Amino acid sequence: MSSLSCRVVSARPILSMKGSLLKSRIHLCILCVALPLSFSAQAIVNVEQAIIGQPTEGVHSTLDFQVNGASGNTDKITNKVELLTLWQHDTHTEFLQLQDAYGKSRGVVDTDRAFAHLRHRTALSPTWGVEGFVQVGRDPFARLTQRTLLGGGARLVLFEENLKSAGYFGFGAFHEQETLSSKLGTSDALESNLWRANSYLVLKRQLNEQVRVYSTTYYQPAISNAGDFRMLEQAFILVKLAQHLDLKVSLDIAFDSKPPQTVQQRDVLYSTGLEFSF
Repeated sequence: MSSLSCRVVSARPILSMKGSLLKSRIHLCILCVALPLSFSAQAIVNVEQAIIGQPTEGVHSTLDFQVNGASGNTDKITNKVELLTLWQHDTHTEFLQLQDAYGKSRGVVDTDRAFAHLRHRTALSPTWGVEGFVQVGRDPFARLTQRTLLGGGARLVLFEENLKSAGYFGFGAFHEQETLSSKLGTSDALESNLWRANSYLVLKRQLNEQVRVYSTTYYQPAISNAGDFRMLEQAFILVKLAQHLDLKVSLDIAFDSKPPQTVQQRDVLYSTGLEFSF
């Protein structure tokens, strides 16, 4: 079995040439890239970047590639690509996240999911901010033809020490619209519309010159039924191997208390790979 995972990280300041016009064009480009793409299944999306403290003015991007494969007794290959772009300008931050994953096992497609998430955040003070987001996604193997989210909320800076540690707490709500595919033997509704509360906790820590750790936890209960909730824990460690090379070990645990019929409640994903930066 072979596994390859790499993340390309870039940060570049926006030039100060006639500020607002250039910024508007960049913002328009971000929107134009987001709209035509096919989108994914996750109801919870982590837009936190591997930046400890406030990002500098300008555009910062990460591009992840992952390829997992096996041959012989097991014939399988899965490819995943993810783009996360952050645009920091004055007290405003824009986030765009795109992800697509596709895989086959013994020549049969068994992974085909994608999503796009666009978020705006405005800092009202050094400790408080407000944010709004829109997301569209799909995952046919989880019976999800399309999921659309529209929501917002507030974000509190719990602590923040540049390049050393940071903690954030966010809360709010969003409207969720889902369309499921029909499947023989199932009886659940194929269309649903509901409101969910949304809260998250982000923790980041630079342990020493070589090691950084990150954790993001989400909790999203339905407002009309607290027993219908979703949770996600995303954690990873970066270990510096060279100036532009890190070893990355990550763990994702997702839980849905009321998933569509035939879909399991819990998903666990763990991976080890390399992260390249420039």
